[in-house]
Amino acid sequence: MHNNTIKKNTKNSPLLFLSTLAIAIRIYNINSPIIGIHSWRQSDTAAIARNFYENGFNLFYPQIDWGGNSPGYCETEFPIYSFIVALLYRFFGVREFWGRFFSIICFLVALYFFYQLIIKILDSKTASWSCLFFVVLPLNVYYSRTFQPESMLLMCSVIGLYYFINWLDFEKQQDLILSGYFVALACLIKFLPIIYLGIPLFYLAWTKYGIRVFSQISLWIYSILILICVAIWYYHAHQIFLDYGNTFGFWSGSSDRYNYNIVLTLRFWTEIFFRTVVRHFAIFGFPIFILGLLLPRKNRQEYVLDIWLISVILTWVLVPTTSLVHEYYQLQFMLPAVVFMGKACSYYLEQATGKFNYKKAIVACLCLTVAAGSVIYTVDYMFKERTEKSAVFQFAQQVKQKTEPKSLIIATSGSDPTLLYLSHRKGWLINHNDVNEEYILSKAKLGAKYLVGSFKFVESYNLFVDDNQKQKVQNFLDKYPNILKDGMNFIAKLR
Repeated sequence: MHNNTIKKNTKNSPLLFLSTLAIAIRIYNINSPIIGIHSWRQSDTAAIARNFYENGFNLFYPQIDWGGNSPGYCETEFPIYSFIVALLYRFFGVREFWGRFFSIICFLVALYFFYQLIIKILDSKTASWSCLFFVVLPLNVYYSRTFQPESMLLMCSVIGLYYFINWLDFEKQQDLILSGYFVALACLIKFLPIIYLGIPLFYLAWTKYGIRVFSQISLWIYSILILICVAIWYYHAHQIFLDYGNTFGFWSGSSDRYNYNIVLTLRFWTEIFFRTVVRHFAIFGFPIFILGLLLPRKNRQEYVLDIWLISVILTWVLVPTTSLVHEYYQLQFMLPAVVFMGKACSYYLEQATGKFNYKKAIVACLCLTVAAGSVIYTVDYMFKERTEKSAVFQFAQQVKQKTEPKSLIIATSGSDPTLLYLSHRKGWLINHNDVNEEYILSKAKLGAKYLVGSFKFVESYNLFVDDNQKQKVQNFLDKYPNILKDGMNFIAKLR
């Protein structure tokens, strides 16, 4: 018994190192407010969490800050991430730390199950190398400590696959139940796992049952229950839109996420390709991935990694605009991708023969991946989380100081809710070009008390306001008392 315990601890020892490393490189700046890359996405998630805490824990009615004078109920994905963070607020108080902390916890859980999943498909050495890349690649680091559900989604995806393979191996119903629970949760957090998890799951079942897969009652129940859960939530979410008019644009609104014309353009594929190579693979990790991709598969089950890659690429085609704009839509691609990187390291680091020394090439690429990833992460991401360099953060403090806590504001920050969230205000979001007497007065009648904005930025990621826009706003501001007008920012009292 004692020897078995020692063997188990030795087998899992890489996880202790990997978990420690993962925590160490993610806790830097964990107390950062919601600023920096994709702050607009994080702000909406954080606002929903804060509104759960402040307005009652109604999981089925998520509230955003940009709903004007309405309650702000919004058509969105299942807000379980924000709800759990709100529960943490109840015990520890409202701090962005708890959202980032929960993301890191989700990543650590994902890391554990990912390691076990790779052992099931391949071996422990490949699992160790794969999880090392999973831990250190720059965007894996960044999005596993941001205030958004990506880390939780990765966790649910990995656990769902792990327990499904367990069920195929041992046919224990509790494994299928656990798999169904986490796959359903993944599909509720984002709709696309129906594709990039559904296809690999079907392939895995096919490897065991073949054509008999269609006669497995357990699999029919498994699939139908997941689809029912997803259908019920998204139907309910759409009813919220019909009642309150707020949406993130999944099925409603003016979103162009389904603009399929761009899929036929070279720009679509080149931008996603170069972004993935540079930001996700940190440039030098990509050759390692290609080497792993070229290695032979040892069994039919291993082909699930190829199926997984293809399934994720298929989702980029299904929601092309969203995939092009949001780099975190490539995170799911990196799950099977790092396994191929792990395969390459596991195989070639034991090979030192042949005309080309793959061992030295792998070691060089490995070192360069870590170096390049560190630079990308520091310069492109961490530098933008410095409060003293954030124009939107500095302005939000002024808005908090110069406006009453419950006052409704009109913010000229385009579609970006970061200013509303950081200033802890609710109201309307507009562009500078929309500032006109008719529109502003109509909102003033609905309760808007202040017009706030900046001449330096529109969205937090768009630091430019053209001269025509500035002049249009300046002309309007001349008609109203200005609480703040310093040439960079403005706060005008409307009533």
